[in-house]
Amino acid sequence: MRFAFISTMHGSPWGGSEELWSQAASLLKRAGHDVHAFVVYWPRLSDKVTALTKQGIRLETHSSSRAEPARRIWNKISLKNRRSFASLKRFNPDLVIISQGYNAGGFEWAKCCRDASVPYVMIVQCNSEHWWFENPFFADAVASYVGANKVFCVSRSNLDLLCLQLGKRLVNGDVVFNPYNVSVEPPPAWPDEGGGWRFACVARMDPASKGQDLLLQVLARAEWRDRPVELNFFGAGPFDMELRRIAEMLKLENVHFRGHVANIREIWQGNHLLILPSRYEGLPLALVEAMWCGRPAVVTNVGGNAELCLDGATGFVAPAPTLSSFSDTMERAWRQREEWRRFGEAGRVRVEEQISKEPIELFCEQLKACIRKPDASAST
Repeated sequence: MRFAFISTMHGSPWGGSEELWSQAASLLKRAGHDVHAFVVYWPRLSDKVTALTKQGIRLETHSSSRAEPARRIWNKISLKNRRSFASLKRFNPDLVIISQGYNAGGFEWAKCCRDASVPYVMIVQCNSEHWWFENPFFADAVASYVGANKVFCVSRSNLDLLCLQLGKRLVNGDVVFNPYNVSVEPPPAWPDEGGGWRFACVARMDPASKGQDLLLQVLARAEWRDRPVELNFFGAGPFDMELRRIAEMLKLENVHFRGHVANIREIWQGNHLLILPSRYEGLPLALVEAMWCGRPAVVTNVGGNAELCLDGATGFVAPAPTLSSFSDTMERAWRQREEWRRFGEAGRVRVEEQISKEPIELFCEQLKACIRKPDASAST
């Protein structure tokens, strides 16, 4: 079989949304399939992207419209993209996989597939109530999603929201799980509680999406200042300096910026509780990984958070990503801190029930099932 993978992510050379398609491309290539990948041009591509060529995957770059999610402004198709479309048609794939970091970005590619009668699927890695399809691009969105063999979202909530944004139920919609970066071996031992309680916020430094500013404001409240707690930020991103300045302004001496840590288990060897005050989400890997490591979480009810984290059973879910709502939920969690270890154990059981231990293998099987077989009765 011939598979073409198209990434439309334009915010950076690499991100968590790229793991699903790239690992699926690698697995399909190792299985003997012909694989071609198209990625957004950067002066220096990510090492993870260039590594695909060493596996025998042909790699090409294309231009990005760089349309902001809230505005849906499309640029004219560049000469480079017309060449990319022509290259895709020459490859004549059995299936095209269009990976989007949010709910748009791949509509030009979807139209190319429809014009060439090439089956395609679309991946939506994140969605938000702030991202609606303005005219005249609404018709492009509907045609792209309705015309796909499958529309994969990373949470049921994201898929339901997409249907609302389109004003149409997607009978071709389905949920897919991203690969996570922690082993499924028994979780690390519960950290010692003698020195206080340690919170971990594991996310890119981006308050607009991850809401770290809400967490800092909660910890600055009088009731939290004398409590034996420590907050550790793990991750990198474009707003690291701004968040450090907020912590400094609020005089939070118990907040530490640890940067990116590759070994996720190391994070949970020393921290008791995941705190993720997201304003919008798909299904955060940080939550999945914390639960595999037997740690409870405090999250907001956005994206797939509440689909995996059960309030009062495996963690705590704030009804809304607002300061008052998140503060109330943090206070509720603190009052039940003696139950955190038990919640973490229950979370491990739940993630084992809900999340595949081999998400890439499962996704590849879903892709193969999307390839339409000729219908002998169609011409009769």
